[in-house]
Amino acid sequence: MVRRITRSQPVGSQLAVDLALTGYAIVAGLFIIRALLLSVGISGSLWVGSFIYGLTDPVASILKLVPGGDFRIINRLTLADLTMVAAVVAFPLFLLARGPRD
Repeated sequence: MVRRITRSQPVGSQLAVDLALTGYAIVAGLFIIRALLLSVGISGSLWVGSFIYGLTDPVASILKLVPGGDFRIINRLTLADLTMVAAVVAFPLFLLARGPRD
């Protein structure tokens, strides 16, 4: 008797989900590290500051164009940077609230 293995998702779909989660984790980590560095006051002259700020500045500069986006909250942390962290937190909550697609 031959037993067949049934999968609920194709293998290609699982690979896409894994790649999307990995990309989200990298971007979320960069945004959170940026917020921590800015709140502590690390400048861009240090290598870690220049690396993180260089990767995340394009998104932050767009958010700073919104009125009030350059308002400082803690040390050098602005409202635009806090908005990026809020988006990182809100995205999985949105997916959780949406529920399964049955």
